Amino acid sequence: MLVAFNLRAAIAAVSPVLPEIRADLGLSASTAGLLTTLPVLSFAVFAPAAAWLGHRIGLDRAILYACLVIAAGTVWRVAGGAVTLLAVTMVIGAAMTVGNVLGPVVVKRHFAARAGPVMGLFTAFLILGAAAAAALTAPLAAVWDWRIALAVWALLAFVAALVWYRATRGRRLPAQSQVEPIRPAVHGLWRNGVAWGITTLMGAQAAAYYAMTAWLPTLLVDEAGVDLGTAGVGQALFQVMGIAGTLLVSVLIRVRSSQVWLAVTIALGWMVMPAGLLVWPAGWPLLTLVGGTAQGAGIALALTLVVLRAHDSSVTNGLSAMMQLVGYLIGAGGPVAVGVLYELTGSWVVPMTVVIGLAGSMALSGMIAGRPVTVGAPPDRA
Repeated sequence: MLVAFNLRAAIAAVSPVLPEIRADLGLSASTAGLLTTLPVLSFAVFAPAAAWLGHRIGLDRAILYACLVIAAGTVWRVAGGAVTLLAVTMVIGAAMTVGNVLGPVVVKRHFAARAGPVMGLFTAFLILGAAAAAALTAPLAAVWDWRIALAVWALLAFVAALVWYRATRGRRLPAQSQVEPIRPAVHGLWRNGVAWGITTLMGAQAAAYYAMTAWLPTLLVDEAGVDLGTAGVGQALFQVMGIAGTLLVSVLIRVRSSQVWLAVTIALGWMVMPAGLLVWPAGWPLLTLVGGTAQGAGIALALTLVVLRAHDSSVTNGLSAMMQLVGYLIGAGGPVAVGVLYELTGSWVVPMTVVIGLAGSMALSGMIAGRPVTVGAPPDRA
């Protein structure tokens, strides 16, 4: 949970102080946008390398090093100018990718019998870290400045590294406690329908989430007629309610052996907010609550399905890398696509229709990924 808390916090801390960063460093709007886009691209680009690192040096050391890099990078990126800020943000994103990919592998290895609840807590703390950073960075910047406000989040990453080191220091693990050598079946994941179902679910979820995260305040101003401060409240509700969604999934994931019903329910919940804001914008408080719960439930479901469907931790490693490589590449395009469509049409109807379509894709992919089958089992046990 401590590791998960740090897998988004340093990124989420940037947006609240972005105007101060731009003014101090003279960043253009497009360059400033890279501060939020680069980490998402890192999640995709470095996913295979993260899986390789876990296999090469073991889960314990890979996650320890990732926490230390996040801590060091969080301080380093504010010590220079624009180039340092952008370059080190990419490094932080790469370190976070290690936790993204190997977190489910740790759960599969050590908590397989309780995968649903543990993955729910993992995802809840991931969202909690982002929410805390988004809420507290601006007040910290008001007391000190934006550089210190961003740097203080290194303390939590260092605490996570320290606790992880103390928990794993000197223990002698049996060979199977590390990620097993990758078997031929794992290489076949890219031809496996269930693996692609999980990957597509993740991609649709990520694209919808990042699109709504980027554009929800503007949408609320345009459609509901609220001011920017109130729109910020709507954004906060959308993010914080994700915690409730992750915890709900941790409880409901084991109700049935199949998670098809849960995937479809979450997809329907995802449709409520974009559709509702077009036809009933005055109901934005309720709609953001529903949408926030759905987005938290969606990411929790995608990550938990990796653990539930994988035959062993080697498969979990490969499947997690595949899902995040493709999923976050799709996710990075969500805000761009919605922004372009809004600019071209001058209306939110087409962009929100795209988000509704992404929710429909979640339902369809969830029907495939949610079936109680095992991915990557050896031929004689498949």
